[in-house]
Amino acid sequence: MELNLGPISARLYSGSNWTHAELAWVSNRNGGMARRETAINAGFKSDHITDMVGRDNPADTFEDPATGTLYFGKIVSSPTGVYAISAKEVYTKTLYTKAVKHGLAAAETATEAVAAAPAAELQQITVA
Repeated sequence: MELNLGPISARLYSGSNWTHAELAWVSNRNGGMARRETAINAGFKSDHITDMVGRDNPADTFEDPATGTLYFGKIVSSPTGVYAISAKEVYTKTLYTKAVKHGLAAAETATEAVAAAPAAELQQITVA
């Protein structure tokens, strides 16, 4: 989308999960190769928002090979464009979250075991 007000142009467009806004000063607008432009461009991208408010995309699925669970990609349609996260990315985030929780639980168990061990046993523990 572009709005021209004399020598000033304002543009809003999207692509590759980004929204871009440009503000430009244009001279010789219809002058072909004589056209000159000075512009500033700002971009915005948020996979977090797409992940939180996106709806399941039935056209993008991934099946967990271990459990058979079906994961859907996330998609958001807005006036500025379509934003998406793939089903493989949704699956990978789930695996990562599970791995972090498992690692924290294992570390907590190990810490409790060390805290409960008698001092004599602790002296025998060596760190490699």
